[in-house]
Amino acid sequence: MKKTPLANIIMAALLLLTTNGCSLFAPKTEAVSINSAPSGAEVLVNNSYKGTTPCTVDVSCRGATITVRKPGYDSQSHTIGRSLGTCGILDIVGTVICIVPVFGLISSGAYTLDERTVNFNMTKNAE
Repeated sequence: MKKTPLANIIMAALLLLTTNGCSLFAPKTEAVSINSAPSGAEVLVNNSYKGTTPCTVDVSCRGATITVRKPGYDSQSHTIGRSLGTCGILDIVGTVICIVPVFGLISSGAYTLDERTVNFNMTKNAE
């Protein structure tokens, strides 16, 4: 049986679709709003300074620890977890067809953050 160029293109497209994890192409970060009472606290994400509250920062879909600190107040931290996202689920389904999409699960694009807003009620320290 003679293969036509169209058949080769279709076969190549199907191979490409079933061998790439979509998570490799998904966004690696998500925006998280951070608020504190009182406002004006320094925001650190994984110990890296990002600004002062209120603010919105990009956080890795792998999760992160957010810390706020302000002179005269106790520092507070909160860890944002992650869950398997839609792209990660599609990678798992694709793995059943062809093993290669499982590699998408190593990408942070396979996950989604559990929270998009973090609020801190800071308490005065006892100095």
